[in-house]
Amino acid sequence: MLAVRQAQKLIKQANISGIDDVYAFNLPLSITDNVDSTVILITDANTTPEIWASNDFHGLKREVEIQVFYKQDFDVDPEVIESKLYRLFVDNDWDLGENRGHTYDPDTNQITTSFYVYNLKITGGN
Repeated sequence: MLAVRQAQKLIKQANISGIDDVYAFNLPLSITDNVDSTVILITDANTTPEIWASNDFHGLKREVEIQVFYKQDFDVDPEVIESKLYRLFVDNDWDLGENRGHTYDPDTNQITTSFYVYNLKITGGN
């Protein structure tokens, strides 16, 4: 399963309070102007061959970007949601990468954040 789909499934199954929906690869046009829901967008960030032996790789380091778009009047503290997301990924054998911090969108008055998670998928040799 693609890393993006795996991450999406993980978040959806966790049913974290304050997250209204989770999308993979792109946001539907109907969601782009919605400021009344907290949504997550997961996209591919990087895939690198790993575990080299006998001139062949035996794993893929898969990195995804998690972008959270908080609704304007959020009722759950963003740091609570983010901590639950971090713990969810760590508890499921993902590693935490860079966090881009919070930004404010002056057009929609929304707070957003982006962070990266990655895992190692063992593929075997040729």
